[in-house]
Amino acid sequence: MSSPVRPSVERALSVDTSHDPGTVPPSASDAEPTARVRAPWITGFVFAGLGWQVASQVPSTFTVPQQIKDIDPAGHVADFAWVNTIGTLSILFLGPLFGMLSDRTVSRFGRRRPWIAFGGLAAAAALVFSGMQKTVWGVGVGYLLQTVFVAALAAGMVTIVPDRVPIGQRGVVLGWGGVPQAAALIVGGVLVSLSKGYVGQYAALAALMVFVVLFAWRVGDPPLPRERREAFSFQAYLANYRIQVRQFPDFGWALATRFLMVLGYGLGTLYTPYFLDDVLGFKNTPNDKSNDSHLLIVVAVNSVSTVALVVVAGWLSDRWGRRKPLVCGGSAVMAVAAAMLAVHQSWGMMLAAGAVLGLGYGVYLSVDGALVTQTLPSGTDRGRDMGFANLMTIIPFALVPPIAALLIKFAGGYSALFWASAVASVAGAGCIYRIRGVR
Repeated sequence: MSSPVRPSVERALSVDTSHDPGTVPPSASDAEPTARVRAPWITGFVFAGLGWQVASQVPSTFTVPQQIKDIDPAGHVADFAWVNTIGTLSILFLGPLFGMLSDRTVSRFGRRRPWIAFGGLAAAAALVFSGMQKTVWGVGVGYLLQTVFVAALAAGMVTIVPDRVPIGQRGVVLGWGGVPQAAALIVGGVLVSLSKGYVGQYAALAALMVFVVLFAWRVGDPPLPRERREAFSFQAYLANYRIQVRQFPDFGWALATRFLMVLGYGLGTLYTPYFLDDVLGFKNTPNDKSNDSHLLIVVAVNSVSTVALVVVAGWLSDRWGRRKPLVCGGSAVMAVAAAMLAVHQSWGMMLAAGAVLGLGYGVYLSVDGALVTQTLPSGTDRGRDMGFANLMTIIPFALVPPIAALLIKFAGGYSALFWASAVASVAGAGCIYRIRGVR
């Protein structure tokens, strides 16, 4: 997909992978990969990512808010806040747990493939279940199941890259992997708009899990030798929540950067359906789905601008040998987009801000993923560590609804929400330069 990275760049991208005292000594399966993955592998990863990202992003943006509003028009804002928060906070405990278990999975299919396949199939079933619900509590249970099984799927997907892709190719691979992450909302939005009823909408989203299962079937994943399997203990699982920032400061700052960036992105985007309704007046009626159609336009503008730069930025970071300036630049552009809507709120500004946000997010998306994999403390526990890194893309979305509800009600409405988004993005950009081991 791209030319080999020069030796000088490889040295610049190197990272210390020393282990904590008492862990199992490193083996060939824990070492940094050196063989470059080929185009078919990347293609499968991209399509599997589409199924995964649609299941992860689309329900909370399109189906769940509208489903709740149809059930409880008067209390939909508060209802959505607790449904989204409960579903998302469950990942706080399950994400690292699933990652830790995947590190210890002994099967002839490998460590990651069983989690990818099972998570994909179970998430598809949870989506179909959600479409059948007629109460807010039922929607909440369905969303909880979705998030749990997507977390199981993610335990394999987020770790397969550091397991199989060499450092000097991760920028371009994760750049291509960012395409489905950026395009998930537009693809899912189209599927939702073309499907009738919530059962049909959720079933259409679930159908994309076929790509996840196919990737799990075809991807190479060497099995973990049984004698190298570490025993699982609940005490060790709880101890893992104490991130050793002093011992691994780069990993701690990488997590802080990701948390703040995703928080800023969530504050600027998660309440878009309600912003279109409450501020711009685009409402859904039985004869006119104005809110849905305008939301789809915003998502399309944002997705196209994100895709325009996500692969290029990842490729450039590989060739240049630098990650931090690109991540910082993307963060700054995202802050500008939020400030645009904080200052002036109109349909035209919404489209302009969506395009600017997409450009910044496209740069951030691919390069941040490569940067995080270079700060992992241990080759033995990649699943656990990537589970924590993945939490930094999930926990912020659990915090957005209560923060947004307070800002909108007590601190100046949607302008305050967008200013908070800009501040979080700027803070994330500041944290990036505290990382020392990656350029």
